[in-house]
Amino acid sequence: MEQKIVDILTEVTQNTIIKDNPEIDLLENDILDSLAFITLIERLEEEFNIEIQPTKVKPDNWRTAKSITKLCEKIKMEE
Repeated sequence: MEQKIVDILTEVTQNTIIKDNPEIDLLENDILDSLAFITLIERLEEEFNIEIQPTKVKPDNWRTAKSITKLCEKIKMEE
């Protein structure tokens, strides 16, 4: 799942640094802006057949590819 999320992040942000460094802080480094964030949520919901509730939209859940992967895995297990 993490590799697919890295691929989606790379596509949505149009930034290949994520492939080289999946632990990069997407927010601190201004890689994930508000428009890309909305697109990312839509893509994750489609790709993994999950629903990301607004309560799950906390900055720490979206800092790295790894934290996004953990969030998606948790949501998938809960559904």
